Amino acid sequence: MESTGEGERPKVAVLGATGQLGARVVAHLRDRGVDVVEVSRGQGTDVYSGEGLDAAFDGVSTVVDCLHLATLSRKHAVDFFSTTARNVLAAARRTAVSRIVCVTIINAREPEVHRWMGYYAGKAAQEQTYRAGPIPVTVVASAQWYELAETLLSQIRIGPLSAVPGMRSRPLAAEEAAAFVVDRALEPGDVATLDHEAVIAGPEVRDMAELARAIAERRGGRRKVLRVSVSFTALGNGGLLPRGNCTTAPTRFEDWLRVTS
Repeated sequence: MESTGEGERPKVAVLGATGQLGARVVAHLRDRGVDVVEVSRGQGTDVYSGEGLDAAFDGVSTVVDCLHLATLSRKHAVDFFSTTARNVLAAARRTAVSRIVCVTIINAREPEVHRWMGYYAGKAAQEQTYRAGPIPVTVVASAQWYELAETLLSQIRIGPLSAVPGMRSRPLAAEEAAAFVVDRALEPGDVATLDHEAVIAGPEVRDMAELARAIAERRGGRRKVLRVSVSFTALGNGGLLPRGNCTTAPTRFEDWLRVTS
């Protein structure tokens, strides 16, 4: 990885630095002695408008995009992720950033997958925008996180029930996804100059609705989970599973649940 001088620490900007993944990426980078620039609205930078990006990227060699948008709307997701990616590329070019690491979802760019999820359509647009840009990009494709199963409990509620789609995935802990992202961000310069993709997934194929049910029971609440079958879509019939080579995170769901409860 490039640095600004002999013996200097690498300088990495993390977009979405206060989010579920971004905060973990920041912590891992700092544990490795990296100079981190936290990019978020709370730090005075608006990636959607582009305000403050040039200042945030000053002296930065690598940008890690962990941006997230809480929406199920295809229109809003596509607009947000494509706009922010264009702004990041423009600012990166002006400030001589040498590399971008974009975190996405396994197979989100596949039409049979993102046609069912507006958020995934946004991630597909993000990846397409970065790949078409002038800055070398590493795409880190992650399976769903165990933490997503908990989020799904609050997205669609029907009285005391949470409706959760029975998506088939190889989920993993967000902490392990963050460590993998940092590994990619700190790869040697000769690797970083090449556009490539890295994939990480968990150790087992699981049903996200069943994981949500187990979390609800473990937390001791009264909310019940209504599993919504999506077996007729790519979300339920294997479209979210990795294809080809991927890194396997070791932590099983039950072990994660036991230590996080």
